[in-house]
Parts: sequence; C-alpha cells; structure tokens
Amino acid sequence: MIRSAAALSGVAALVVPAVPAGAAGTVAAAAPPGGVERVLTGHGTVSGQGHSADVDSDLLLAGTHTAGGNGAPGAGGGWWTASTAAEGGSPPYAVWAGRLDGTGGKKLISPDDGRHHVHPVTDGKTVVWAAYQDRWCYLLARPLDGGPVQQLTSSQGIGCAFTTLGVEGKTVTYTDVGYKSRTTRAVYLRMGEGDPVSIPPTGGGNPRTTSTSTPSLHNGSIAFNDCKYTGSTGTLCRIAVLDVATGRRTVVADAKLPSPTALTSRYVYWLEVGDGDTRPRALHRANLDGTDPLVISPASGEDALIIDGLTASEDAVTVAARTAGAAADPKAAAKLWQFSPDGTRRERVSCNAGDQVSPASAGARQVVWIDTTTGKRDLVTRTRPAGTCD
Repeated sequence: MIRSAAALSGVAALVVPAVPAGAAGTVAAAAPPGGVERVLTGHGTVSGQGHSADVDSDLLLAGTHTAGGNGAPGAGGGWWTASTAAEGGSPPYAVWAGRLDGTGGKKLISPDDGRHHVHPVTDGKTVVWAAYQDRWCYLLARPLDGGPVQQLTSSQGIGCAFTTLGVEGKTVTYTDVGYKSRTTRAVYLRMGEGDPVSIPPTGGGNPRTTSTSTPSLHNGSIAFNDCKYTGSTGTLCRIAVLDVATGRRTVVADAKLPSPTALTSRYVYWLEVGDGDTRPRALHRANLDGTDPLVISPASGEDALIIDGLTASEDAVTVAARTAGAAADPKAAAKLWQFSPDGTRRERVSCNAGDQVSPASAGARQVVWIDTTTGKRDLVTRTRPAGTCD
C-alpha cells in the first residue's frame, strides 16, 4: 500500500511506503534469512536456483525480498545498509549492513523484536532506521562497531511514518508524517543533545495546508521542500536550505510539486513535475544560495525521463527513471542514469536488463541500488557508470 502525503494533507508531493501489517575477483554475498546465496565472478553471470543472468554489477546482498520503498538501501563511509525480509517477502523486516568492497561478513543491525525495520541509512559510523509496530513509529540508531540500539524518537497514530532519513555524525534528518494529524514536516535532531526540531513552513499557516518534507543533509546544511496549498492557485512550493548551526534559511528556487532533494557541498538538486504531469520529469540544480540554476534533464524532448529516485555525490547526480517514450509499456524497466553536475555527461550506471531502482550514492561515481535482473531484488553496486549501453 502506498500513501501520498498530498492526499493526506493536500500540500506535499511526498510518497510514503507503508509497512505491511502482518570488484574484480569472486565476491560471495551472504543471503538474508531464508534467502539463497549467489556468487558473482567479476562482472559476469549471477547464478542460483536453476537460473542465470548476465550482469555488469557487483553483488552485495542476494534477494532482499523487501517490497517497495521499504527496501531502499543506504550507503556511506565505505558501508551499505539495507532492509531485508525472509524468502517471499514475509515480515518482519530486518536491517543489515556490510562493506562496499565486499570484504567481511554482513552485520545484523536491528533487534529481532517483532517490529518491521526499514529505511536504513548510514554515514559509515552509524546506522539510522525506522521501525514500525501496531500504531507506533520509532526512529532508531546503532553504531556500526557495536553497541546498544538507541531510540531517537517515536510517534503514535494510524499511518505515522518516518521517511527520507539521513545521518551525518550526530545529526539526523527525516520526514515526519502524521497521518492522523495530517501534517508533514522535515525534522532534524542531534543524537543525545535534545529533542527533534521541526522545520516550519515559510510564513507559518494552517498545519494541514502547509508542509516541509524530503530533507537531505550535507556538511551541517539541510535542503528541503517547503509547500503551501492556497486553494485558488493550487500548491506553491520552493526549495530551501537551512544552516543548522546558524539557523539561516535560504530560498533556492520556486518549484512545481518537487519530490526528493539531494545536497552536496556546492549544489542542491531536486525533481519537478512538468506542466500537466503528476510524476517528476525534470532534474534541476542550483548553488546553495540559489544562483546558477540549471535544468540538467528537461521535462520534455527526445531524452526526457520519468524519474522515481534521486541521489548525489560531489562528482555526479544519479536518478532512477524510465524514458518518457517507454512510459506506456508496463514492462519497461527503470534504469539508473548518471549525470555530471554541469549536465554535460549522461550515462547509464548499469546495462543490466532488470529494474534498477532505489539508488544511493556511495561517493564519487559509485552507486548502490536494488536490481531485479536475476529475478530477485538483489542489492548491487558499480564504482563507475557502464556507458551508453548501446
């Protein structure tokens, strides 16, 4: 089941996945509980359970089984993290982590306590994730080098959710969706240093017709969406950047129903819908002060994309997308496209035949993502793009 915060509050184009109720050489990826181990030899063939598939990616975790956005991985500081389920996708979900170079074994991060553990992110030192049980939502953290699980905050209510998480040192960001209260807010906190801080919409207003959402975190700054539903003119949104230390807030650009943001030391990236569309088609970029705006991938034209995911590093910005011309074909697989920050370079991250979704930047031009080429939802990576895939 997928809930849209726009439907809940009438303001933000935020999609919140709900948790179900009920490398040269040879890299061996350990399977999650109930999964099947597969072996990847260089960039070649993945085999398992009577089938094989040609791939050009390196396998990190075979068969995550976790449905929808709940299975989106995180990456940072030389580590990956992902939410997995038992064979067949049966809950409860668990959070695991491992090294991006494939060395060492994977680590179980979340406790085996009956809760659903999803949306993990990491900076290479700490893993932060959301956990759900009954009508309670929890935000949890745990050091990668061991130690107890820390509860950062919690929320109660039907449909509550913590999404679009980020972590950098002691700073954690997330979107807090209050389904019952019909509010959506970008939030940050400092682990062990006080209560969560909700980022208010510009100018205040009715909580049910205003929102801040989808924060991204880098070097102590937070980029986020700031939207207001006006009734007569629809939803007006802007991209803003907050400096946590000083409290200074900068409006970067007006935007048409923006979805995720991505932040680097120099740029903020965001997605926008085109005129008359309901799904993001344009990839934008600007300096943190709003200067030097650029449309990296336009909403229309021969190379237009329909975009479902966004991630960025200092060297590149990557999206998961279908080409606009193939959008009507339900069998058209999503692919990862990587652009240089100036938009002059556009390449496919991988030529794998299956769906490529939920990208997470691992630094430089490396990306981890969920790939279905083998018939499973495998967690894979490449350190650089594959090229044109012609």
